[in-house]
Amino acid sequence: YMTMVITSYTPAHKISRILVLSGQNSTRITAIIWSILNARQHIEVKIQRSSNELCYMHIDAVRVQSDDGDVTLRATLTDITERKQSEQKLRIAATAFEVQEGILVTDEHKIIVQVNKSFTRITGYQESEVIGQHASILSSGQHDARFFQAMWEEIKSNQFWQGELWNKRKGGELFPAWMSITTVLGEDGYPSHYVGSFLDITLQKQAENVLLDARRHLEKQVERSVSELQRLKDEGSEVSTALKVMLKLRESESVDARNLLILELKQEVMPFLQKLRISSRDAKQVRLLSALDANLQRLISSYGCATSISSAYKNLTPKEIQVASMVREGTSTKVIASTLSLSPETISIHRKNIRKKLGLDSKSDNLRSYLITLDK
Repeated sequence: YMTMVITSYTPAHKISRILVLSGQNSTRITAIIWSILNARQHIEVKIQRSSNELCYMHIDAVRVQSDDGDVTLRATLTDITERKQSEQKLRIAATAFEVQEGILVTDEHKIIVQVNKSFTRITGYQESEVIGQHASILSSGQHDARFFQAMWEEIKSNQFWQGELWNKRKGGELFPAWMSITTVLGEDGYPSHYVGSFLDITLQKQAENVLLDARRHLEKQVERSVSELQRLKDEGSEVSTALKVMLKLRESESVDARNLLILELKQEVMPFLQKLRISSRDAKQVRLLSALDANLQRLISSYGCATSISSAYKNLTPKEIQVASMVREGTSTKVIASTLSLSPETISIHRKNIRKKLGLDSKSDNLRSYLITLDK
């Protein structure tokens, strides 16, 4: 600080020379001092140094009048810039302290020394009710000793912890909170305070529960659908197996019936017709018996064979189907061989295989004639 004495006869330029020693704006200070001389004794001003730096100045002035009537002003100028900056920082800190998060400050023994308005809003506790109380006043009883032991070990190691826990309101209601705890170290390097901040995440947890319920419901639906599909698949497999067995039995029965009928015709009917034809004296009767014999022979050879092209071709290879189709159209073996770029011998082998697969065992059965009789 700087002290100067100014009388009512001190010229302004002298005051300016005195004040310039402290780097103050002399014109501004002179006007202030003369106002103090006439009225006030204390004043704080914000001025600009010669370096353009702003600073705060506190002026204490005492007005002294001598016996002969001279007036003297004794003024002390104190630079209070650091104090003003500290006050400003405190105001900023106080504003930052009143945020949406609940905040509590404890000493090194976890005794609450300060809380903010959000703390009161969230917990229901007034400031006067918790100052001097242990921070465990918020304990919900939902966490065991191992939980808090691990939490404080992490705070001790990192001077910080963050996580989800359950707290208790004043009325005993439990609520989930997302909490952060920070250690404040003193000048000696040891913890002097702890600052805890927390948010009530009740709505968030409710939303999570709704989503979890929806997910579980969906998973159950999917599980039921998968089970139903598996059941249908198993039933379909069983039905398919049963159909295959039935078809095989039917096919076997059909083959047995065909063989039995053919055997009956060959052993009983055909010999009887042959005897009638030999013993008959009537030419017309002989012709009828011969026609009947021929028809029975054709019936025996074609019985049980396919009646449509698609069913007849199902056991043929692609090349055999080509050959059979050309035979049906009346194409000769030579032309078929030339068209398919095969030898006539190969075509003959194909024809033989086709006859075998179609059940044309008798040499008298004409392949083309049989194919023509098939439905498209």
